[in-house]
Amino acid sequence: MAVPSIAVGTMLAPAVAHADPISDYVSRSGKAVCAELDKATDKGDIFRLVLTIQHGGQFSTRDAANIVGRSAATNCPWDAPKLNQAGVAPSTPATSQAGLPDQ
Repeated sequence: MAVPSIAVGTMLAPAVAHADPISDYVSRSGKAVCAELDKATDKGDIFRLVLTIQHGGQFSTRDAANIVGRSAATNCPWDAPKLNQAGVAPSTPATSQAGLPDQ
């Protein structure tokens, strides 16, 4: 019985390894990103947060800004006005878009 369990585990492992890095980061660190957004007082604070994520996670600036937007949309929508003022639009979480038609 142990052999089939190992075989199933081995087949599922590659699917986990190819997870979207942005979604993975948001699910793991979105609340921490929001904690920093809550403390942000100006565009510079938000820009520094984007740069911190960019360098720490080895993301592009665009992907890091996307992480900040998705984190806000998922975990702290009250921070959306700060992001709009800084030019970082909060994005809709990827999971909520699945199966919806484009408008």
